[in-house]
Amino acid sequence: MKNKVLKNKKIESVLKGSIAEEMDIQPGDELIRINHQDFENIIEYIFLISDEYLEVEIKKEDGSIEIYEIEKEFDEDLGIVFENPTIDPIKQCRNKCIFCFVDQLPANMRKTLYVKDDDFRLSFLQGNFITFTNLTERDID
Repeated sequence: MKNKVLKNKKIESVLKGSIAEEMDIQPGDELIRINHQDFENIIEYIFLISDEYLEVEIKKEDGSIEIYEIEKEFDEDLGIVFENPTIDPIKQCRNKCIFCFVDQLPANMRKTLYVKDDDFRLSFLQGNFITFTNLTERDID
């Protein structure tokens, strides 16, 4: 059996004045589906919320499921901030390059400096450099 990657769709915060705040979506709620479609990561989420009409399925902290019907402008954000910004864990570089700047950092610096980010989603969103050598077929699709 293949290990399933855990996705964290739990909402950390809701932006003031946002659609999510207006709908009374709360930190601690979990976004389950958008327009009856599951999503795996932040890129899929951004794509799905671009429509003008959404049905958003939210699991409340008490376990109940709420469905919100939302009419909005094309590409308008919902104002949801997830606990994990990429929803599933970031993809890290597995290469062992002798010239890797991360491996050449001095010891005892903050832990986040030693993360070998090789995540196409962060590259797409923030312009991070990646090697593309660690993409799976699903990532490419």
